[in-house]
Amino acid sequence: MTPGSARENAEDFLAKSATARAEALLARQSQYLVDTAERDQALEKALAAVGQEPSLVDSAWTLYTLSPGEVEFLQAANTRVHTRLRYERSRNGWERFLLWS
Repeated sequence: MTPGSARENAEDFLAKSATARAEALLARQSQYLVDTAERDQALEKALAAVGQEPSLVDSAWTLYTLSPGEVEFLQAANTRVHTRLRYERSRNGWERFLLWS
């Protein structure tokens, strides 16, 4: 996992919707929410900040580039006999393997 440059991070952040940027600026993701009115008020304030300064960027926002060596997928079936696939990176690209479920 490679973090983006400051420019890439800012470009990614600014490509988000105003609401998504405002929510990120709250910096409270995954914290317990007791009162939705508190959230709504904080979001309204953050949306106003984004509206007043459209180029406002969350300095903590980081774009990450992943470079996996292998990836697995499970293709579900109603019969419960699923298809399980593994893709492994090789010198020639990706190789696909069928796995036992």
